[in-house]
Amino acid sequence: MTGLAWVLAVAATWRLTLLVVADHVTQPVRDRIEARFTSDEVAYLLACPWCASIYVAPFVVASGLAWSDGWGWQLAAGSLTASVVTGWLSTFAAPAG
Repeated sequence: MTGLAWVLAVAATWRLTLLVVADHVTQPVRDRIEARFTSDEVAYLLACPWCASIYVAPFVVASGLAWSDGWGWQLAAGSLTASVVTGWLSTFAAPAG
């Protein structure tokens, strides 16, 4: 993988981890998993970005190693990276209102 692909993989891992542990859109899935598996460890895993990233990262890195030369992977990883950067920048320059 190139250096750029590694940067995209790291940012994509960050974004996917936030999707798993924090985004409103995945809250129903987290609720169902927590209801099915009532252990505190599962609830902790679904709320801890450090913990969840351990499981997200291998899939992102493996996909990058296999397909980072292809436009499909670059589009997906680039889009996730753009989402991360936009979300991060919005904390500094949120629109008024």
